[in-house]
Formats: sequence, structure tokens, C-alpha cells
Amino acid sequence: MAQDLARRCGAADEAFFREAMASPAAAETERESRRRLSYGTAGFRRKGSKLIGVAFRCGMLAAVRSIALQGRATGLVVTASHNPVEDNGVKLVDGDGGMLHMSWEKHAEAIVSAQNAVDLEQALLRILAKEEVNLMGGERAGTVLLALDTRPTGPRLVSAAMAGIRAAGAAVVGSEDTLRTTPQLHWQVLATNAGGPCEEKDYYDKLNRACSSLLLGQDAAVSSLVVDCANGVGALKLPSVLPAVTASGTAVTLANTGGGTLNSLCGADFVQKERRLPMCVGALAGGQLGASFDGDADRIVFFVGGSESGGSDLDLLDGDKILCLLAGHLKRCVEGLGGSFGPVAFGCIQTAYAPLPPRGAPEALVEGLGGSFGPVAFGCIQTAYANGSSTRYLEQGLGLEVVKTKTGVKHLHAAALAFDLSVYFEANGHGTMLFSPDFLRRLREAKGSGSEWAGHLLEISNVVNPAIGDALSVLLLVLAVLSHEAGGLDTWRGLYADAPSRMLKCVVPDRSAIKTTNAEQRMTQPAALQAKVDDLVAGAELARAFVRPSGTEDVVRIYAEARTQEQADQLA
Repeated sequence: MAQDLARRCGAADEAFFREAMASPAAAETERESRRRLSYGTAGFRRKGSKLIGVAFRCGMLAAVRSIALQGRATGLVVTASHNPVEDNGVKLVDGDGGMLHMSWEKHAEAIVSAQNAVDLEQALLRILAKEEVNLMGGERAGTVLLALDTRPTGPRLVSAAMAGIRAAGAAVVGSEDTLRTTPQLHWQVLATNAGGPCEEKDYYDKLNRACSSLLLGQDAAVSSLVVDCANGVGALKLPSVLPAVTASGTAVTLANTGGGTLNSLCGADFVQKERRLPMCVGALAGGQLGASFDGDADRIVFFVGGSESGGSDLDLLDGDKILCLLAGHLKRCVEGLGGSFGPVAFGCIQTAYAPLPPRGAPEALVEGLGGSFGPVAFGCIQTAYANGSSTRYLEQGLGLEVVKTKTGVKHLHAAALAFDLSVYFEANGHGTMLFSPDFLRRLREAKGSGSEWAGHLLEISNVVNPAIGDALSVLLLVLAVLSHEAGGLDTWRGLYADAPSRMLKCVVPDRSAIKTTNAEQRMTQPAALQAKVDDLVAGAELARAFVRPSGTEDVVRIYAEARTQEQADQLA
């Protein structure tokens, strides 16, 4: 019964904190530090040394979530992604392999912030009642899959999470030694609940088989690949997915494989923000491609040697460029299906940092595709920091419709589910593709009728991680797509030039004073502020700008774009 579960968790909680804390004073400090923690896209994140109580309580919640899902597995990963090595985090994976459902984020905050065992019991009872979890017939068995990255604080936090899971009566899959990339754990939860092969070897086999098929008979578009592994867990996993790449003729070199400090002067976040080569990676020659993972290998950005006129040692190929490459290839594939499919509605979803006003649902139909299967909706989704030039390329270069959504991967993934075929990326390199079950069924039928294009798209779907952005998956996908695209690397590099931009943040007493609408592009409060922004934008060429409150700290974030860097700086 619910009361029994709550009481058992309360008793375990009291015992855990009594043993884990050095003194009553330390326990009080630790409890107080959890009072105002908020659960965001990254889960709970702070200094790793201060997460022991959070990890224990999150283990408990992950178990309760699994029980609420009638025993479907959930996941818990200990990572702080691109943050410095001294940070760590606890992130929950829902039963569909995606991020914790947004309706449960407040439950996570309530469980973590409970100040004692009694408060915890009451919070659990409220959650069980609200979610209508019926335990009258006995508790349902739950299962929680665990993983961690290479941070030194990780094993102790996983041990605490395991204690929380067991306190709630769920089974634990994993241990303090289960090193995985974050996307691997997401995929494993999804595969476990789908009833298919779900071990780490199965993940590698799936990627290698599909990548080998896509590269078969193709000339390597990249002669030499240098991968910056950010001194993170990706360095341990990448060699297992490289056989098809090296067999196709691409020489691969790994850098920052663990001998240095995690995410220090290296990694996707560093390269994307600083526009500098990561440490241990020298200047790239023509035909060479660089790639940078972040610490848990859910983000990836690419780069090539900088042009002489650019004043930089690299040209960045970020998430916007990845999206545009993949969107163009997918559009050509669907068009190539010809009579196998009906008209195709092509749409592109972006968040507030895209430069053009929203147009509503995608309506444009690609002519001449005929067939009896009806329209196939194709959506492209970008994050808040999408560069305006990428939007213009998608709309004017590819003829795609742009629709916008709120900032944040969880919003973008949710929007992508509305399409038959979709691809989304943040500029920071976090993104993936989604194939709806019905679209996959149509592809299998078309392949059975002899369509090579359908077979090609099915192999792409097998390289993709449908649960979350995955640096290993995207690396293989980009190399495969480049091998099929005329012009390869040079054409990708030249799709468009980024519009000059500037991002700033301003500390404010109360960020909630700013209210936004239209996918965070315009302010409704304070009423006079939007008019002032409009006046400033009108005074610059090819300009756009907006102000939005941060979701995590008392600052407002400012973004500005214009024809020149000087104008963008002045506008911001």
C-alpha cells in the first residue's frame, strides 16, 4: 500500500542521512542546501561533493516513477555533461528513454527538498495520490538502470542512488562501475522497455551494422578525422563504433582521451563558445575534419581549418550546420521516394532565436510525389540559439517551413514527435532525428516493393538514437551523409555564413518581472520594453533581438543579430 511504501522510504531516509553525515550540523547544512534546488533539462546539478542527499532521493524517485509506470524501467545517470570536473549532476530518464516527463519535475523537486523523513513521506503520498498509483493489490516491481561518467565524485553518488532505489523496493541494473555515455543509458532504457536487445554490445552492433551499410560502395568524404573526446567517457566508447569509418578509408585520430582535465580547454562547449581549437589538436589541413564531444558525449560539434581571411584557426560546423546538412539530405531522400509516397509536408521548427516570425503549421507540399500513402510531415527543429543565417538557408535554400518552439531540448523533442520524420539540433550540438512508427512502417513496405531510397532511410533510422542527442550516433551519421552528398565537406562548409551575433546576460532582482510570448520572442511585460527593443532593431540592418528570463538564475538573457559584428554588439 502507499502508506507502507512511504513509511519504508522514510525509515530508510532517516538511516541514510544519519550514517552519511559526519555530524548533526553537517546534516542540517546539507538539508538546507536542497531546499531550493530546481530540476531542469540537466537534472539537478551542483558541486559533486554536495550531491549525496540529492542522489539518494533521486534514486528513490526513479524507483517510484518506475512503479507508477507499472514496472517499466526508468534510468538515472550521474553526470554534469560539459561542466567542469568538480561539478556533477543527477539526471532521470523516463520510461520512453527520454528526459523525465515535465509533469514529474515538480515531484523531483518536492522529494529532494523534503527537510526530514516525515516531510518525505508526505511528499511521496501526495505524488502517489496525484498520479493515481494504485498499490492496493501489492506494490508493482520497479526497475532502475544506472550509469555514470568519469567524474571522481560519481561512484559515491551512484552508491547513494542505489540505496534510494532499493529503499523504494525497485531492482537496480548497474553499479558504481557502469561507465556509459548519457545517450547510451537513454537508449538502454528505451530498448529495455521495447523488449529488444538492450545491452551495450547491442548498441554498438546496431550502429556498426547500419553505418557499414550506408558507407558501402561510397568514397570517403573525409580523408582524416580528429576527434576531441573532452577527456570524458566518450573516449572509452568511441573506438567501438569506428570499424566502418576506418574501413571506408577515413583515418581517425583521438585526442583528449583522459590524460587531461575533463572539459578543460577542450570539448564541444569550449569549441563552440570560444571558436578555438581544443588543446592537443593542431591546425587542420584541407580534407581534414575535426569533431568535439562534451564530457558525457551527448553533444558534438565539428570544425575544419580556418580560412586565411577569417582570422580564426577553425571554421565551426555547429548544431545549426549539422541540422542543415541532415535536413537537406532527408528532403532529397523523401523526394527520391517518388511514387512510393504521397505529398510530403516539409516543416521546420525553431525556437525564439530564429530570425523570422512564426508561420504556423507547415502547409507547403512538395509536388510530383503521387502515391496512395498520404502526406508525410517532415519537421526540422532548432534551439533558441539558432543563427539567423541557418533559418534563411532552411527557408530560402531548401524551401522548408519554419515553425518555432520554446527554448530547451525537452520542448524541441516534444514538438518533433508531432511529425512523421523530424530532425532537431541546438546550436551547441545536441540533437537527433525521429522516425514515427507509422513512417517506419511505410518505409518497410516501400523497401519491400524495391525502393532503394526507403532502404537508405531505414538504415539512417538505425544509426539514429531516437531517445536523445548522441555524439557517437551523430558522428557516424554526418560521415555517412557526407559520403552521399555531392561536394562533401566543402559543400557543407559553404552552405551559409553565420550572421554576426552577440549574447549577453543582465543580473536582475526578479527575472519573473519579464513575461514573454510567441515562443519567447516578444515581451508582454513590462509593456514598454518590447517597443524599445523594436525601435533599436529597426535602426540596424538585418537585425533581430529579444530579451528572455533565464530558467535557472536571476538574470535575463539578451540576444542580438545584425549585418556586421559591430552592429550586433551595439544592438546587444
